[in-house]
Amino acid sequence: MTRAERTYYVVYGLYCASWSTLTPVYPLFLLGRGLDLFQINLVFAVYLIVAFLFEVPTGAIADVVGRKTSFVLSCAVRASAFGLYWYAQGFLDCLLAEVVDGVGTTLASGALDAWVVDSVRDDGDAGQVGKIFARAGFWACPMMIAGGLLGSYLANVDLGLAWPCGALLFAITGVVGGLAMNESRPVASRSASVWRSWLNASSGGLRIVGRSPVLRTLCLLTAATSFAVMPAWHYWPARLQQLSGEGIWLLGWVWALITLAAMAGNALMPRLVPRFQRRHVLSVAWMWRASMLGVGALSSNLPLAVVAVLAMQAVYGLSEPTLQSWMNEHADSELRATVLSARSMAFTFGGGAGLVCLGLLGRGYGITSVWAASAILVALIAPGFLWLGGDGVVAAAPPESEVVIPLIR
Repeated sequence: MTRAERTYYVVYGLYCASWSTLTPVYPLFLLGRGLDLFQINLVFAVYLIVAFLFEVPTGAIADVVGRKTSFVLSCAVRASAFGLYWYAQGFLDCLLAEVVDGVGTTLASGALDAWVVDSVRDDGDAGQVGKIFARAGFWACPMMIAGGLLGSYLANVDLGLAWPCGALLFAITGVVGGLAMNESRPVASRSASVWRSWLNASSGGLRIVGRSPVLRTLCLLTAATSFAVMPAWHYWPARLQQLSGEGIWLLGWVWALITLAAMAGNALMPRLVPRFQRRHVLSVAWMWRASMLGVGALSSNLPLAVVAVLAMQAVYGLSEPTLQSWMNEHADSELRATVLSARSMAFTFGGGAGLVCLGLLGRGYGITSVWAASAILVALIAPGFLWLGGDGVVAAAPPESEVVIPLIR
């Protein structure tokens, strides 16, 4: 194991713990500030749309001025955004904080993965990229569970306390990253060359995606899936809170189970993908996800609704490392962060549009109507993975490299 790989595991785990403090309580905080179901979707949609607009430009920044610099800046910006949220009292305050947080997120989304891939190769490790991502997820899972539990118990005292907790963790992550991450890639030194390099990286990365049928289809399917699933996922804490009637602390434990469900899904990935084509595995997984959304919509029983949420996340754990590795296979080193950011851009654009459209449905007919609509849409998307053709059989990963939890927020 190289030094860069070890550093990645530490920094990635801290970063995941930082945003996990908000995951179990985020929509409840917004509802507690007087927002309705459509407004809480609109606030999160603004975050995703800002991320969509800045994904490729910030990915290009990482490729030009350095992935380490981009990641450390991300931590600083996101700590500031969480601090703004601590003082937010209404809809407009939340919108401002989300704009800042959206920019901060994009500074890390492609940069951190690109940094570790190129750094370990510079160290002489030619192993599979999927192993690195998987092991990172393994170490990140307990950090995410701890962050979610800490945030939920703090929110049980005061809904706003999870925000300064997350801000502090982002600040710690930035300091650790600044001290531990090394980068040998050359960066542009003059402002004119930085500007030209940024334009070349942005346009070059998008051209790579546009010319590759596999990358183009992966991005389109990512956007469609995000449109369908993001609104339902955004509502899970409010949905389970409706059914349970317990304190917010319970949602922290559900978040712990969600994280473990993703690990279980990851454990299936190296066993299924080598035996079947990736497109077949993903198509079946999407049908399973659609059925679980339907169960969650129809159930009035808390345990069954929890099982549905866990099953949906298990599909996410199975599919995301497969898609992540697939993108990396078609991205060269020089523009890797920009190409990876193109898929993140598709994710944020689709999610933002879905939050707005299905948020109106939620305002009029409630959360269960959104889950039902999401189930139908995901079922319609599932056959789309068959368009990816036969580029789908990969070598098996060893058992110790099975877990990867991507940056969800």
